[in-house]
Amino acid sequence: MKLVLFLIGIGLTLGGYIYPEQIHLSWTEEISQVKVTWVTFLDLPPQAAYRPILCGNVPSPSNFTNIKGETKKFRESKIGYKYQYIHTAVFGNLLPTCWYEYKVGNFGVWSKTFMFSGRTPDTAETFETVNDPYTLVIFGDWGTGPIGQYTKHLLGEETLTRDYLGILHMGDIAYNMEDENGRVGDTYLRMIEPIAATYPYMTAPGNHDSYGNFTHYKNRFSMPNNGVNEGTGYFYSFNLGPAHFIMYNTNSYFKDYRKAEAEVQTQWLINDLAEANKQRDIRPWIIVLAHHPLYCSQDWFEEGSQEDCGEQPAVLKPILEDLFYSNSVDLAMQAHVHNYERDAAIYKNQTIPSQYDGQNIHINPNAPIYITSGNAGNYLEHNDPASTTPQPWARFLSNDYGYGRLTVYNNTHLYWEQFSATALTEIDYVWIVKDQPRYKPSLIN
Repeated sequence: MKLVLFLIGIGLTLGGYIYPEQIHLSWTEEISQVKVTWVTFLDLPPQAAYRPILCGNVPSPSNFTNIKGETKKFRESKIGYKYQYIHTAVFGNLLPTCWYEYKVGNFGVWSKTFMFSGRTPDTAETFETVNDPYTLVIFGDWGTGPIGQYTKHLLGEETLTRDYLGILHMGDIAYNMEDENGRVGDTYLRMIEPIAATYPYMTAPGNHDSYGNFTHYKNRFSMPNNGVNEGTGYFYSFNLGPAHFIMYNTNSYFKDYRKAEAEVQTQWLINDLAEANKQRDIRPWIIVLAHHPLYCSQDWFEEGSQEDCGEQPAVLKPILEDLFYSNSVDLAMQAHVHNYERDAAIYKNQTIPSQYDGQNIHINPNAPIYITSGNAGNYLEHNDPASTTPQPWARFLSNDYGYGRLTVYNNTHLYWEQFSATALTEIDYVWIVKDQPRYKPSLIN
């Protein structure tokens, strides 16, 4: 009998039913915490284990700390009843100067061991604990098809040699996670596991994540719960050293039946920006990220451009543009359009001069700078052609595939660079420099 049970267990493990997969990390609403999420296809007790291994001259314990996980049953299929079991566990009391190794498992079947940094979002009280420069990977619109493999390859190679702090994905995750009865979502999360199991993978929803009231997005990804978002992960913010980051949901503004949801988010944005401005002395940078753009330069005769760069921005600007400008937002990151575009500082469709503007530098900008990076690799297997008649505020455009990196150096310097995943090289960069915590809006009546 024991032999039979043993052989059954081996069969289930090899068949992928209980072996942990789709492992990915995220920051939580609490400091000094990292949450790990993984999947099995049988409901078995989850557990995780972690220990510090690199803490400078401080000796690291040899034993793992074991913790219990939590499980939710998720129906991932459109048709029939195909379920998966999504497990989570929280690593707490992390030290920002340490690296940790960890593994997850179910019923004694463990994953391989991964590593992550103990540096997490901070508060005013913990701000001084560590304030070193850091780099985040930022992109939107990444899928599982052949085009997405370019980004997978380059990002996979770079994460082996570069010290990133986290990854920010601005929507359109996998391209319809619910398709093929959920297999597209499974395939995508397996694809990104080598990076997402090492670097917190923070998300905002895109239009391709909206199926079933964003059910795959809300269940597969665990983002900070700020109370107002009710744990949906639609909108949240976090502080990292001298920068305040806001991830928000543009999808709420396009449907009448989401009007109440949009109003809740907008009020939260108002309050969050007000609180962020109270800390501008220690956190001078405010960076907002979402899926749909407020500004882009596609040619009007291109299919979809009237909606992506005309109709949808016309909905978003009256709600968000004055809010961002009056609160001195420094950088607005966006996706949705399948190309790359970097713009100058803009307000009301006008280029707003900085103290100094060069092709690759802005010193003391006086309005938000907009960057579209929606070219990680989409399901259409082609990108939108870069505009041949760009707007006056456009500074660089490309229809190449790739992603961007944002380095927050200190209170005065941000550095953005965009990489081509096909050419394996940097194609654009810009320095944003300022010597004051915030610019003073002067164009609002």
